[in-house]
Amino acid sequence: MIPGSSESRSPVVAVLHPGYLPWLGFFDQLRRADVFVYYDDVQYDKHGWRNRNRIKTQTGSTWLTVPVRHSGQGFQ
Repeated sequence: MIPGSSESRSPVVAVLHPGYLPWLGFFDQLRRADVFVYYDDVQYDKHGWRNRNRIKTQTGSTWLTVPVRHSGQGFQ
C-alpha cells in the first residue's frame, strides 16, 4: 500500500542505470514509478549504451560517444 493513499496496490519501483542521453522509455518509467532509483554504483558495461547513443541527423543516423577513461587491466 502506498503511504497516504487509499489505493491497495503495491508500489511500483523502477531501477535504472544512468546513460549518456536518456531514452524515451526512461521518462515513461520515471512517470509510472512510485519509487525511482538511479542506480549508478555498478560495474561499467563496456559494450552497452552507457556512454553512447544513436541520433538522427540530416544525413542519416550517427553515434554520439563520450570517451571513457580507464586504467589498468581490471574491470571499470
